[in-house]
Amino acid sequence: MDVPSLRFWPVITHLGSAGLMLPVAAMTVAGLWFSGRRAALVAWLAALVGGAALVLATKLAFMGWGVGSAALDFTGISGHTMLASSILPAWLGWLLARYGQRFSAPGLILGLLLGALVAVSRVVLGAHSVSEVIFGWLVGTAVTLAAWHALAGPLRWSRLSLLALLPLSLSLSATTANYLPAYHWEQRVAIWLSGRATPYTRTDLLGGRIQTGVRDAPAARGRA
Repeated sequence: MDVPSLRFWPVITHLGSAGLMLPVAAMTVAGLWFSGRRAALVAWLAALVGGAALVLATKLAFMGWGVGSAALDFTGISGHTMLASSILPAWLGWLLARYGQRFSAPGLILGLLLGALVAVSRVVLGAHSVSEVIFGWLVGTAVTLAAWHALAGPLRWSRLSLLALLPLSLSLSATTANYLPAYHWEQRVAIWLSGRATPYTRTDLLGGRIQTGVRDAPAARGRA
């Protein structure tokens, strides 16, 4: 991989990090609230929470109990891809909407394309397999469509939408735009719930150790 690629893909993958997407989501929530589109807001948040719960469930199921697919190289839905493809389209659809529009269709499409680019970055950087990012993009798209269909009237533009540019600007720096340690937290939760000493890994899945029943010693419940 050449030097420009080494710089480009970390910037793109940052666009899906929770540390950046949650502030953007907060700005979008505030905008929908003050625009009086609270039914659309509730639908979008419900879909977003549901999507996040599905991502977490698949990751915990694999880390704790080895529920995955070696054939698909699947160990859990990509959270970065899901967040980017569910939050960026809603934000850009609101930001680029002209007066009297529900959402900007080009904004939604641009957001989904950025989500797809985040998906590619996760594969290029070795964080996820193709199947994991495809599922992440599909879940994120479903969240976006939920917001689109729930919005009954035009949005009012607000300066709040521009505030989302502040956290997004951090994606340009791989040193300051640090992730929340979500993966570490997920591992700890999976270990605590399953009672294992260590979480299952992709190496276990592809090496056949899960199917053949090779396991380590169980951990004590509530281990730190």
